[in-house]
Parts: sequence; C-alpha cells; structure tokens
Amino acid sequence: MPIKYPTTSKTLLEKITSGDEISWDEFYRKYAKVIKAVARYKGIEYDADDICQQVMMHFFKQSRTFKFDPGIARFRTYLGRIVSWKIADYYRKKRETSSEELEVIPVDSETEKLYMDEWRKVVISEAEEELKKRVSPGTFQAYQLYAVQGRPVEKVAAFLECSTNQVYQAKKRCFAMMREILLKMNEADPDLQMELSSYENV
Repeated sequence: MPIKYPTTSKTLLEKITSGDEISWDEFYRKYAKVIKAVARYKGIEYDADDICQQVMMHFFKQSRTFKFDPGIARFRTYLGRIVSWKIADYYRKKRETSSEELEVIPVDSETEKLYMDEWRKVVISEAEEELKKRVSPGTFQAYQLYAVQGRPVEKVAAFLECSTNQVYQAKKRCFAMMREILLKMNEADPDLQMELSSYENV
C-alpha cells in the first residue's frame, strides 16, 4: 500500500522528509524493532506486534494528508509521539479509563534513552546502505563478515578467495567511509551523538 509522492529517492528518512513514495514493507523493515522495543519496555510484551501495526496504520493514514515538515519537528519526534499515543490507547482500553484520566503514558528518561539507542541502530543501517553503494560487493561483504559479524579473518579470506591483507584493507576503507557518513549524520542531527570511535582506522 504505497503512498504516492513526487519521486526522488535516497534513504527512507530522506524519502519521508522530501515526500517521496514509501511502502508498508519498507517502513516496517526500518522501524518495527524501534516501536516494539519501546512497547516491550513499557510492559507490552505479547501485544508488541499489535502496537507496531497500530503505529504503522496511524502513520500511513496520516501520511495521505500530512506533509512532514522537518523545520517543525524531527521525524524521530513525530514517530515517538505516535508510539506514545498507541501505548496510551492500549493501557486506556485495558484499564477502561477515560481519555481525560490517561491522555498519554509519561515518557521517562530511560524510555527516551532506549528509544534513541534503537533509533541509532536505524541510522547505522541507513549508513551501511549508503556504504554499500560506494564500495564493491566484495569489499562490503568482507566488511560485513569480518568487521560486523566478527568472523576470523582467515575464514573470511578463504570464503571470498582473497588475501587476509585485502580483508584488512576492506575493513579500513569501510570504517573510514562509515565514519564520514555518520559524521555528516551527526552534523545534520546533533541529538544523535553517534559514537565514531568504533570506526577509527585500525
């Protein structure tokens, strides 16, 4: 159930900001883990999937008439409000309270931290998608297997039929690019405070 917008394209966040077309599957792939993590933290273990579906349906319904404006609020804040509303609705129905008695579940500092930690994972995923466009498939695969998954360099080299030095160089090159990409993301959104030391060249 795609939403029709003027076509430009890059990352999903850029699509949302610019009003591009996005799909249910694309949205789910990026943000489901964030939504479910907050729901579970708020005590909604078995119905976390349902909360996620409700958030998505609300977003897609609003998106037909609502144009997201990053000058007013970040998309992260907008999505966080929807999650909060749906969690509040869940407890409101469960407790059979009126909307006046329970308008929203208070957002404590630990929930904010959890939400930001999960959001950073989305950002890293976006950064890796950008990295994948910049390097060869072999270089990216070496980076994924060795640097991300932590597999032994000898086994990675044997699997990719290259030298261990090529695997080391792939890691070094990808780390430098990831650092550059994440630095730009930090500059665009200072609240992210993405940790860059993990991407030092070694």
